[in-house]
Amino acid sequence: MDDILETDDMTIELRLAAVVALLSASALRGPTAAKAAALRAHLAAALGDRSLAPPLREAIDQALAGWRAVACHPASVSVALCPLTAPGQSIH
Repeated sequence: MDDILETDDMTIELRLAAVVALLSASALRGPTAAKAAALRAHLAAALGDRSLAPPLREAIDQALAGWRAVACHPASVSVALCPLTAPGQSIH
């Protein structure tokens, strides 16, 4: 998989915020090929930041390994709302 993202000028804070947003969108509306590719690219780029604490680096590395194993159909689309969740409601 060749996930290329042209955001080399992003700060690590902005990059990690993008990762959180993409993870949330994938959890709430389902993963898509584009979200998975963007996540892999952001996670891989974050690993390039040598200032990250080792536990955070390990967590990012593990997340990247997991997302490298995700294969979404190229025409996949997000759903409007996961049927088991609603704003303000939490189901465990």
